[in-house]
Amino acid sequence: MNEETRINIMQDAPASVEFEQPQPVVEYASITERFVALAIDYGVIFLPLKAITWFICKLMGQSLEMWHAVVMAVAVNLIFVLYETIFSSGGRVTLGKNLVGIAVVKKDLSGPISWQRAFMRAIGYYVSAFLFFGGFVLALVDDRKRSLHDIFGGSVVVQMRERAGWETWAVHGLGALLLVLFVSSLYQSFGGRDWQNKYKVRQAQEFLHNIAILEEGHRIRYGYYTNNLVRLALLSGDPVQFQRDMNKVLSSGKENLVWIGVEGEIYKISAKARDKNKTPVYFTNKM
Repeated sequence: MNEETRINIMQDAPASVEFEQPQPVVEYASITERFVALAIDYGVIFLPLKAITWFICKLMGQSLEMWHAVVMAVAVNLIFVLYETIFSSGGRVTLGKNLVGIAVVKKDLSGPISWQRAFMRAIGYYVSAFLFFGGFVLALVDDRKRSLHDIFGGSVVVQMRERAGWETWAVHGLGALLLVLFVSSLYQSFGGRDWQNKYKVRQAQEFLHNIAILEEGHRIRYGYYTNNLVRLALLSGDPVQFQRDMNKVLSSGKENLVWIGVEGEIYKISAKARDKNKTPVYFTNKM
């Protein structure tokens, strides 16, 4: 190979070879991580301020008026919004997020969000809560785990440091526990326990109505009403299932689950529902 050929080969070769740099892997914060951080921030802001407002209310005593309470409630929430605005913008993080190891950044991951966006994001917390906390549920279905307030702020929440295995499990376990407690408190707040109790009372009433149907069947067959529950159970065709249903919906105790009083053509069936209050229920054919 002569010199000219070698020169041509070098001229045809690329001047340099560029290699693609590996893109950093972004880990979006899970809903449990975010809930732990929010719970910490809530405790830092709301608990001390609520204690202060309670102390002020005690000092004011009888002079306390409704507008005083409204002003204090608005002030507490404004402080929370200010806290979230300052510590979610400009590369800063709230105490809760710092402890958990997560941070708020722009949705394109180009850097921290502005204070204007952080303010809109803080307002988004209240919008999510107003929608029966449905705005927070979006994090369960969004591919980047964004809630409604993230959409308001044009942001995402990412992990800002690696955690040890035990720390990850601790955060997720604590977050799951707090979520369960939170959902349970909401359930109770919206009358969950009352709804359960009312349902159990209704079940007991329906069971007494079924006994009344058996009473009518007994009268048609034998010509009289009976106060013998065993006869009515046999008349049901499945006394074992009858006993199971009765134990399921009626309160147990030393006394009989069902009391039947018969006086000629009138009968009354009494029992107690299996709710927390053992509510008395009854059925009678007396008009």
